[in-house]
Amino acid sequence: MVQTLQHIYFIQRVVMASFFLTGVSLQGFAQNNEERERQQNLNREMTLEREYDPIVQDATKVITLPAIREMNIAKRPIAYSDYAIPMLPEKEMNLLSPGRMMTEILHSKRNGYLHFGGGMSTNLMGDFGYHLMDNDHNLLGIWVSHRSTNGNVEFEEEGFDKQKAKINDNLGGLDFKHRFDKATFSLGGKFGYSAFNYYGIPTNMIADYNPLSSAVYPFNPDITTNQRNQLINVYSSVTSHFPFSLGYHFGAEYTNFNQKYSLSKELDGMTENHIAVDFGLSSPVNYGKSFGVDVKANILTYTAPSPEDVVSIDDSAAFKAHINATLNPYYRYESDTWKLLLGVNLMLVSQNDETNFYASPNITLDVPFAVWSLFYANLGGGIESNSMAELSRINRYVNPAFIADASKTWADLKLGVRSTATAGFWFDIFAGYKYTESDIFFNPSTFGWIDEGFNNVSMIFQPTTQRIQASATIKYDYQHIFDFYIKGVYDYYILKYSETWKNSKAITGDNELKPFGKPSITANAGLNARPVKPLTFTLDYCMMSGMYARFPDWNSASGRHGDIKMKSINDLRFRTSWKFNDTFSIYAQFNNLLFQKQSLYYGYSLKPFTVMGGLNINF
Repeated sequence: MVQTLQHIYFIQRVVMASFFLTGVSLQGFAQNNEERERQQNLNREMTLEREYDPIVQDATKVITLPAIREMNIAKRPIAYSDYAIPMLPEKEMNLLSPGRMMTEILHSKRNGYLHFGGGMSTNLMGDFGYHLMDNDHNLLGIWVSHRSTNGNVEFEEEGFDKQKAKINDNLGGLDFKHRFDKATFSLGGKFGYSAFNYYGIPTNMIADYNPLSSAVYPFNPDITTNQRNQLINVYSSVTSHFPFSLGYHFGAEYTNFNQKYSLSKELDGMTENHIAVDFGLSSPVNYGKSFGVDVKANILTYTAPSPEDVVSIDDSAAFKAHINATLNPYYRYESDTWKLLLGVNLMLVSQNDETNFYASPNITLDVPFAVWSLFYANLGGGIESNSMAELSRINRYVNPAFIADASKTWADLKLGVRSTATAGFWFDIFAGYKYTESDIFFNPSTFGWIDEGFNNVSMIFQPTTQRIQASATIKYDYQHIFDFYIKGVYDYYILKYSETWKNSKAITGDNELKPFGKPSITANAGLNARPVKPLTFTLDYCMMSGMYARFPDWNSASGRHGDIKMKSINDLRFRTSWKFNDTFSIYAQFNNLLFQKQSLYYGYSLKPFTVMGGLNINF
């Protein structure tokens, strides 16, 4: 405990000192502001970094709101998942967006956008963004997004009635940048409010269900009460301009995430406070060569009900501060033909009253060969904090009374070749290997002792994993009239069980471990046709197979327990859109054209066939 407090006090001193240095630096930058006023252009990478067009950006993908901003104050993309899949798959399961087939879209020359769409099952979506200030030195933008649905879903499991899936996601924010003579200062934040119900079928009910008997279920899961997730985030950063002298970057961010309920509406939810600090220095030593160092630190603290009220928590250490930090010294070399980065990640992780040190390489190599072809190699690693805020955006139904451990990746190797072989044709082929301690998997809840509560939450399983991956992507574009893409990914996992009380809550039984909730084969394909300039037809297909879930390993009347192979996901969508001019466009989309009953997380069936349409206005 004393050691953990020392870590907190040390990082707090670093944060306070860094903010002081930030203020001193800004005072010096402002003195020379006018000298270069007409020579610098503010980098347009915020709210309107490119034209918001549903024809191009696959705007009928809904439910998931703008992605959480990275610490380097990079662009804020608006990411979507389909109503056919009302939750965002994990990062490695995200497939290529058909709206970004070949090239980046030109920056919008306008100050705002307004988008609205709706359809069956009360599916609604809306986005609004506007630049209140936009000149050579200042950029101030606001944005608001809404995604909601309130309709019935049918379960693929027999014997269960339809249930209403309710999701209401709202996220808004403000971003400001000011460019001084020597550095850019960024400041902003966002507020998020999400309400949803745990409509899925608990595995205990599925395991005990026997259509040949008249047995009564032993408990009554709460599928009507709305959970509430609330997020408040603020950030600030200073980044220098000059790559040929000492460069620096400092960023600090605070996120408050809280949930209204724990495992039932009778129990108060937890609150997470997350402080993140990012600091970097780099110095050129010769043409194309430089040395640098990056430092990142995260402090996560929790406020929770008393442990005796949160039945899934067996260890009070889980409520204590989680701290992780990474020191990354590196050497970078860039020439006209190839690029090389040599570095190492030195990592500290303090959680559950334990402090451990780790190390991983940080190496990248890009070597061109032939014509328009590139060989690349990446060997990295790092820490994923696995905060409640982060995990809730991956799977909103994750256990609200559970705190995950940080994931430590010791090695993440990727070797590949990408090439533009001919005009309009592009491919990328790679193979990879990843070794991670305390990886993240989701498995259905094994709760059977809550008479009335959220029995159908997703438990987090964190084994040590080795993942072998192979992937290939092909794209082709013919004069922007016709284009298609195909991407396939194969994942093979080797799992090692880590004996912890947290894992014992997620997994029962001694069956062979599988990568629960993750597919072994993922494929995505898309086709776009533009017979005339204003009209676009789009066909998208997504397939995921090889997913498993583990039921509670007990004796039940139906005998259904152990590992269950989930039904493959086959999602086919068709969209047509008409762009009247640069200001106004409309679209219509048909989701789940194969009329499939399928689940991304076991017990949570996805949306049935739906039709929706919308419009987009750039102003």
